[in-house]
Amino acid sequence: MPFSVFGWQLLCGELTPQRVLDIRQPDRFARGHLPGAENLPYERLQAEALPLSGSVLLVDAEGARAAEMATWLRARGVDAGYLEGGMAEWTGPLERT
Repeated sequence: MPFSVFGWQLLCGELTPQRVLDIRQPDRFARGHLPGAENLPYERLQAEALPLSGSVLLVDAEGARAAEMATWLRARGVDAGYLEGGMAEWTGPLERT
């Protein structure tokens, strides 16, 4: 079962994943994303099955697709979780590209 993370856990430093992967499309990512997040769209992550290690936090628009991908990655041995509620619930700072 993937772990779910609430925005406040990230904001207060209670949880610090080694990588944050935003699985939305590049145009949505460019409009605003979590500080330090990398953009790796959903389809590309699935297709490439990238070698990931350490803890990975997945972020999407509302949390559902990220939860699905976290489950998929955990079945492949990756310590993956997702941001509960996705960007729709995020109240912290944003980076724009």
